[in-house]
Amino acid sequence: MKTKIALFSALVMLLAVLVPVSAFSAADTGLENAIKTAKQMFDIPESLNNFTYRVSSEGDLKIWMLNWSSNDDKGTNIQISIDNTGDIQNYNSYKYIDYDSIKKLPSISKTQAQKKAEEIIKKLNPNIFDNLKLLQRNQNVSINDNAYYFNYIRTNNDIVFPQNGISLSISKQTGELQNYNKNWSKDLLFPSSEKAISLKEAQESYINNLGLDLTYKYSTEDKKVKVYGAYSPIYNSDYYIDAFTGERINLGRVFYNETADMAMKEDAAAFGRGMDNGVALTPEETAAVEEVSKFLSQQEVETIARNLEVLELDQSFTLDSASLYKGWLGIKGYEWNLNFIKSDDKTYSRVSVRMDASTGEITYFNTSSKTEDSDAKYDKDAAKSAVEEFLNQIQPDKFKQTKYKEIENENEILENIEIEAPKYFSFQYKRMVNDIPFESNGITISYNAVTGKITNYSLEWFDVEFPSLDNAATLDKIYDIFFRDIGLELQYTTAISNIVYAKEPGINSDSNKEAKLVYAVNSDKPLTLDAFTGAILNSNGEPYKEEKPLEYTDIKGHYAQDEIETLAQAGIGLEGPELKPNEQIKQKDFLLLVSQIIDNGYSFYGKIALDSDNEKEDLYKLLIQEGIVKESEKNPDAPLTREESVKFIIRALKYEKIASLSDIFNCTFKDKDEINPELIGHVVLAKGLNIVSGDGDYFRPKAELKKADALIIIYNYLQI
Repeated sequence: MKTKIALFSALVMLLAVLVPVSAFSAADTGLENAIKTAKQMFDIPESLNNFTYRVSSEGDLKIWMLNWSSNDDKGTNIQISIDNTGDIQNYNSYKYIDYDSIKKLPSISKTQAQKKAEEIIKKLNPNIFDNLKLLQRNQNVSINDNAYYFNYIRTNNDIVFPQNGISLSISKQTGELQNYNKNWSKDLLFPSSEKAISLKEAQESYINNLGLDLTYKYSTEDKKVKVYGAYSPIYNSDYYIDAFTGERINLGRVFYNETADMAMKEDAAAFGRGMDNGVALTPEETAAVEEVSKFLSQQEVETIARNLEVLELDQSFTLDSASLYKGWLGIKGYEWNLNFIKSDDKTYSRVSVRMDASTGEITYFNTSSKTEDSDAKYDKDAAKSAVEEFLNQIQPDKFKQTKYKEIENENEILENIEIEAPKYFSFQYKRMVNDIPFESNGITISYNAVTGKITNYSLEWFDVEFPSLDNAATLDKIYDIFFRDIGLELQYTTAISNIVYAKEPGINSDSNKEAKLVYAVNSDKPLTLDAFTGAILNSNGEPYKEEKPLEYTDIKGHYAQDEIETLAQAGIGLEGPELKPNEQIKQKDFLLLVSQIIDNGYSFYGKIALDSDNEKEDLYKLLIQEGIVKESEKNPDAPLTREESVKFIIRALKYEKIASLSDIFNCTFKDKDEINPELIGHVVLAKGLNIVSGDGDYFRPKAELKKADALIIIYNYLQI
């Protein structure tokens, strides 16, 4: 007999309530054991004299969550989660940090921190370290971050199991453990890889059973949509190649329960008539007034919504709110959003409608209401037929330009599991341009299989130019690049982590669960390739740059080697692998270095190079906003003089007002007459703070600054 979701949920809730009553009794010694184990593994200071705990269960495991805190107002605490086998699952230590009083550069190196992290793993898990692999992905290091982060994934016979692993963070200043998290499935069986198909066979299976497809994608720049051609996987990341059969398998989640309420709640705006009180309008404001006069009125769009039969907006529904606003990213025109409600003692219903303010074209609607818990009356075929009949009525022209492509769920993940008939269906119709899918455009629509009504409709359709892809690279060429530069790898993975309507409670228990051996696409890089060149693209459609540690090949033996390497470990520097330390530095590159260290809670997104004019403009906007650069001083590609570098660094320290009082400073450099009189205070302050030392008794203010000396200035800044 099929297990009903309501019954299953009720049983789960009942068990969750009953287990603590019997298993977590006062006589249980688990808490004492958990406390003793935790204190053996970690130092719990006596100052943390407030102790609290919680307890929960997951299958056969009992998990104790222990918390020690202090009475001070700084929130100092230590939290530890430990199960009844003595396995530490989580550790979190919070100590108040006065960031103004600590050194900004790390006191310990990343190598030292990694050694500390591995000592902790071995102490807490004596028998599993050999089954861990450190992920070497470089992080966007920020000077404002106080920790090093390490992620280790589980392996079995040198084959990775990415769903398990241990992550840690180590303080850059003290070397202390800040956070520890362990995710480890117990009693998991790993099949031998001895009979797995070869990598070449897996690649052939990938081509035949998963594959890549030529598509249109888009990015946005300056509020404009840029469409480009790309090859990308047809199937999502839940799909793999079975390592033994070469077949396609789906190990993702399968959901057949009622979908969450998809109603889009948007802020309502009140509209009223303006009053002529003699206030003059700017040309831009006048244009806006003229523009809004061309839009459909609120009454007109309400009439359009009420006339759409599928919404059933009779007079029992009242208009709760209406808003007119500029569309997404300013790319779309203005849109109306209307919210209707109906409420009485028995029912509560809400309908949201969005439409183009100029044309009245409906681009979205959602209906939500309380419904009885009844069985589904319609199957997927009936639902699809009703949906397509509706689309032919509301959007006949655009619907003809779409294609429905169903990606079926693999039956093997539902072995021995019986499910109820689904109560909701969702269908997607992708926009096709020249027989090529535009993945981000199309129609999404949902159907209630109990009531036989369409509950959600969403249209995304850009009015943009599409480049010709007639000369796109052949699939054979793209596959060669894909397997060479991205590739497949053997992995262990588990089947679905959540199955709704499981026939047997506990089916997802770790006990005797077997991992699956699959060939998976390496996920370290983006899975999008340029349609013409096959180059890997990032999410903006730009060539992907692999993150690598910041290292230089041309600084060995240089007088600034120590400072440069110390900064590089903290993620501060310019793109390598050659620095060319004796080369003059440009204004934009020095300012990029400054952006990496300014103490404003953010850096310039970890950038070590400016890859576009837009990024350069963003850099200057940031530093103008911070008061470090003035608009009139912008000269990105000009060589930077020594006195100009001091000007910018003093402003970064927020000492500009003091430095501007040049008459109060005594400059002892012999060439002080060559210094810009407005920068005398800046130079004297910089020398007094040991940011610059000059060339003997001379400052040489007009000399062009070398890259090496620029990095020494940055290093000295961080010692203040």
